[in-house]
Amino acid sequence: MIEDIPELSVVVPCLNEEEVLPVFFKELIPHLDTLVHGRWEIIVVDDGSTDATWSIIHSYSSKDKRIHGLSLSRNFGHQPALDAGLVFASGKYVAVLDCDLQDPPEVLVELVKKAQAEQYDVCYAVRKNRDAPLVLRLLYKLFYRLMVGCSERPWPLDAGDFCVLKQSALKSLLAMPESIRMLRGLRSWIGLRQGYVSYDRPPRAYGQSKYNLRSLSGLAIRAFVGFSQVPLRLASWIGFGMTLLSIAVGIFFVLNRLIPGITPLGYYVGQNPGITTLVLLMLFISSMLFLCMGIIGEYLVVILREIKGRPTAIVRETSGSPRMQTHNVPIVVLPDLSESRQLK
Repeated sequence: MIEDIPELSVVVPCLNEEEVLPVFFKELIPHLDTLVHGRWEIIVVDDGSTDATWSIIHSYSSKDKRIHGLSLSRNFGHQPALDAGLVFASGKYVAVLDCDLQDPPEVLVELVKKAQAEQYDVCYAVRKNRDAPLVLRLLYKLFYRLMVGCSERPWPLDAGDFCVLKQSALKSLLAMPESIRMLRGLRSWIGLRQGYVSYDRPPRAYGQSKYNLRSLSGLAIRAFVGFSQVPLRLASWIGFGMTLLSIAVGIFFVLNRLIPGITPLGYYVGQNPGITTLVLLMLFISSMLFLCMGIIGEYLVVILREIKGRPTAIVRETSGSPRMQTHNVPIVVLPDLSESRQLK
């Protein structure tokens, strides 16, 4: 029934967050009660935690029917965990935030109010400042600015996954069947009316970030490959350029050999074998070719994963009574939980 539909669903992916979860619930729930007068639900996704995270989620879910838990069969990653939670979000508005309190509940309230007041389909949070090492902050800035220049669609600067979506916008996201997904990219791709709220991102309250340099690099590569054709075209441009360079060098050596008077920079191939020059030239050309092969390889990886059709995530257990929405996202819920909760 319509009365049963919450005003706001909050999707929270987490991994080994036993320290911060009680504090998170204590901070968030009063804001939700005030904001939507108790008509909310929280969907917490345990992304294969090895500590007491799932026990804490189950405990809170048992006490409050508005709190639901999803336990994935293993650690699939932050983005797949988000997708699993979004599939179960039934509210008129759906919020996405992390449980480490770096996405402050006060900012969530601002996002919801702005989305409602100005009828935005999407309202995302932009990080003016963040608590992170200098090198990491510079890498973040470089990534977002490269994406702005390379993306097929406008890519908001310094905007992560922290956002609020209308249910209609969420349905657009859930209609996409691709298995390699990135929320901030898909959110930008769907268009619609979008606004933002700026904030200073505070440090983590407890624990350590689960994103290391390797996982951040993987996320950046996924963004470039999934939402930009520039790297693939760059490979074509490099290949074309190397072809022209090879032809030009070949013509030079032929003319230099046949007509001794043609000696650019005083170089004569008959005078000096030029082993060093040839080696450096071959190394340069080879490195460019391997770069092109690497770029094409990244796209082939995406194609291979899509062809295999493996699920983005597998939900092995639920807590509470989460309601699955109609979707095309490749999420599998084990059959013993519900006969209808299958892929698509």
